[in-house]
Amino acid sequence: MKSLPAIPSLGGLLTGVRRSSRAIPKTTRVPTLAALLFFGAVAAFWFLFLGPFRSSSTTSSSVAGGHSGNGAAACDATRGEWVHDPAGARPHYTNATCAYIQDYQNCMKHGKPSLEFLQWRWLPDGGAGCELQRFDAESFFRLVRGRSILFVGDSLASSHVTSLVCTLSEAETPTRRHTAEGFEHWRFPKHDFAVSFFWTPFQVRWHLTHGPQAAVGPDRQGEVFAGPNDLHLDEPDERWMPAAKEHDYVVVSASHWFARPAVYYRRGRAVGCHGCAAKTDGNNVTALPPAYAQRAAFRTVLRALAAGHQGFKGTAILRTVAPTHYNHGGWFDGGECPSTRPFYRNQTAEMAEPEAQFYKAQVEEFRAADAEAAARVNGVRLRLLDVTGIMLRRPDGHPDRYGHGAGEHSGFDVDCLHWCLPGPIDVWNQLLLQIIAS
Repeated sequence: MKSLPAIPSLGGLLTGVRRSSRAIPKTTRVPTLAALLFFGAVAAFWFLFLGPFRSSSTTSSSVAGGHSGNGAAACDATRGEWVHDPAGARPHYTNATCAYIQDYQNCMKHGKPSLEFLQWRWLPDGGAGCELQRFDAESFFRLVRGRSILFVGDSLASSHVTSLVCTLSEAETPTRRHTAEGFEHWRFPKHDFAVSFFWTPFQVRWHLTHGPQAAVGPDRQGEVFAGPNDLHLDEPDERWMPAAKEHDYVVVSASHWFARPAVYYRRGRAVGCHGCAAKTDGNNVTALPPAYAQRAAFRTVLRALAAGHQGFKGTAILRTVAPTHYNHGGWFDGGECPSTRPFYRNQTAEMAEPEAQFYKAQVEEFRAADAEAAARVNGVRLRLLDVTGIMLRRPDGHPDRYGHGAGEHSGFDVDCLHWCLPGPIDVWNQLLLQIIAS
């Protein structure tokens, strides 16, 4: 993967989170009686792959660690706290063992002064039976033999891919190749498993307003940041959508870019814009908030996947927004994230707007698309990989000033958007394993 190119003025895009004195609402401990009924013949498989997490086989949806639809008791991995456990949280890889880590993720290389951020593991509420199992590459490979997964999204999706590939490299070093169509592929031939990634900030059809009529690649993302871009909110991006049917799992994400200037289209006509001129092609265009476009885009993509668009018959996974943690400003106006530990349990971190709206829209559109998939019974399954609350509690996990060497940064002087690798983002693999095992 290429490093992020220089990015022009981004000040004010994202303002991060701030601490609040309000207490976190108490969560209810889940009884274990129903789980005990299943103990017995399936016990070995249960504890090896699923732990206490299980989704209902009668519904198409599942939240990673959420409640099962059949009424049985289950754990909720989205509620809990980060606990200090240097041994249990030890990284599966480092910048010395995995060559795929990019500079803006490489906090070890660039001298982040405290590596305590690597000594915390996520502990869900619900007691000892609800602990997330430590990710095991061989166990993962046994579940996915003969399968493949496609990640579609921005640089945070790329970071998830890097985290997964680096972790799986404990068991096998993959081959890697790029295609002219913009896909990046890793293959683990010994385990007959493949990981693919396609970079796109919007997932629906889009292109630069003042540029080529086709979308550009990550090598021109500086121009995409500057904008404006034309977003066709009712049309899936046909650069990657036809490839979905070739994969067993498709993970969609990407929300932050919707805060950039854009013109919004439906049925080929401009219906609104954000951060753009009051007129477009001589027609009056209504100013609309970024959350309008983000919601519409996820509605289009999720419902297309749920409908089995172009022959897709696999599992579509929506990974929710990962919050930023800028304090005292943004990317270029004094913002920073110097924290050295997670938030305490009795601290509430408030998400900045529009991130909170983005998260709300993702969950609501997921539920609507999942209801459609359940009604169709076409073999498509929808799953929600809900990381928002978990990552909101990790202001210490960003590169901050250590995503580049002295004087070497290309746009990210202080980075409180991306995540150090290894780092808190590695918990996403544990949640992904949970979903696949279900």
